[in-house]
Amino acid sequence: RGLIGAEELALLPRHAVVVNVGRGAVIDEHALYAALREGRLHGAGLDVWWSYPATYEEALCTPPSAFPYGELDRVVLSPHRGGGIGVADLELARMRRIGEMLSAAGRDGVERMPHRWDFGLGY
Repeated sequence: RGLIGAEELALLPRHAVVVNVGRGAVIDEHALYAALREGRLHGAGLDVWWSYPATYEEALCTPPSAFPYGELDRVVLSPHRGGGIGVADLELARMRRIGEMLSAAGRDGVERMPHRWDFGLGY
């Protein structure tokens, strides 16, 4: 828990993209959100949640974090499904797609990133 906090994130250059595919709690939730919101990091690829639903019924109403990461332009969220579960070809395609999205955001800018969150549509 808290292996990477505000102090460690401050050491990264502004063009850094943080990727967490392990456990959410490895990175301090508030420190990462603040660094992204304030533009001290370029972006993040998060294949982790900080909050997990206790039951299947709660899965649709349990936010991944206490902070609204989904409102940030330079964040790709995935609920621990970036790869390694299920049919190998499907998972490889999913991992490839996440990589393409992160690459496009870094290369072309967030505005031109495919599959951006659309608040008007709700996804």
